[in-house]
Amino acid sequence: MAYTVNVEPAHIREAQIAERATESDKTEPFYEYQSQPYDLPVILVPLGLPIYRMANFRTRTAQQAYARREGKPADYFASGEENEAAQQRQHEFLLKYANTGREGSVAPIIDVLKAERQRQPILITRRGVVVNGNRRLAAMRSLFEEDPNLYREFATVKCQLLPATATEKDIVEVEVRLQMKQRTELDYDWINECIAIRELRDSGRPMKELMALMNKKKVEIDDAINALTEADLYLVEWLNRGGDYEAIEDAKQLFFDIGENVKAKTGDAQEVSRRIAWLLADRRSKLKRRVYDFKPMFGKKADEVAAKLAERFGVELDESGPSDDEDGDDFAVDLGGNTGPTLRPLISLMDDATRRDEVSDQLVEVCEGIIEIERDKRDGQMPLNLIQSANGKLSEVDMTRAAPGSLDAIGKQLDAVQANVDRLRGFLERQRAETKSGVA
Repeated sequence: MAYTVNVEPAHIREAQIAERATESDKTEPFYEYQSQPYDLPVILVPLGLPIYRMANFRTRTAQQAYARREGKPADYFASGEENEAAQQRQHEFLLKYANTGREGSVAPIIDVLKAERQRQPILITRRGVVVNGNRRLAAMRSLFEEDPNLYREFATVKCQLLPATATEKDIVEVEVRLQMKQRTELDYDWINECIAIRELRDSGRPMKELMALMNKKKVEIDDAINALTEADLYLVEWLNRGGDYEAIEDAKQLFFDIGENVKAKTGDAQEVSRRIAWLLADRRSKLKRRVYDFKPMFGKKADEVAAKLAERFGVELDESGPSDDEDGDDFAVDLGGNTGPTLRPLISLMDDATRRDEVSDQLVEVCEGIIEIERDKRDGQMPLNLIQSANGKLSEVDMTRAAPGSLDAIGKQLDAVQANVDRLRGFLERQRAETKSGVA
């Protein structure tokens, strides 16, 4: 039977906690409040008295996903700390995390409590809000509900009390310090950690203070904020599912890579690179190789990907200014510059939701081809593989299905193919002759 949360009114919680604090003469040192040690009172309270802290960073993505899925207001949890229904949902989120461990290093909290009972106090405010120990409290409640006799110790909870003067800023810093310390703690997932970093940055904290609080270097903080920004853009602009972070929990490396690669680009070049990454994100579970292998496709190879994709769809890249390109390739695109073809027609194609599957299929083929070419360059097989690929595609052509209006264009393409065959044949014969003369 599941535990049912009952929220006592705030004034009753405060009165009970104040009474127990007055009666208790026990204290324990606490080292994460205002960067100095404090001897904080330790009390026992009924299991049902404390309430979960809704601003807990660990549950932020679960909260947002629930609110979106159930049609709740965006601030359903933030404004619902005293609401029993919201507290019940928070309990369920926390119980899930209490049953989660990290293989080889962190046992699930609920298993630790089964074996050792409560060893350390949870940390609460004078109003009974749990600052540290939310998962432990959820696990203790669940176990007590499961077997009140076996887990009778959990009828009361050992709590350590923050000073009455503790501010919201103090509480946030305590949570982050405890989480970011190097210890055997179940990590935040990557999105919740990025949210914590961005919110702390947006609160006006100086970078040096933020670095110390998060136990991170400046570049790590910048990378986390960039990754979350790219994740938000993908969810809002591409999927139309803003805040649905659960949809990308498995894509940490991809969004950190997107943030790293697009920040050096501007304008349409940045938008094309971003859309290449978004299309790959859509297909990440179906790709035949690691997503990491596609990183250059929206980075240093983005211009090549854009050119090949435009060519496959016959997209005319409008001229926006003079170009230094002299090689006659109509689809050569420099995504890092401000001259040459504008990429708006290609962006429009990629943004067309009705053609997204078709564009995705072609994009993956383009990217796979480029990856294979790069690999072939390293082992000298690129010419053979390209010719085999071209021959295979030509063998698949069924001219009986050609539209009458396309015959002239097909003729021009075949002329170009023949010219390339003659050029390659001539080069092949010269190489053979040189090889024979060298052997002789």
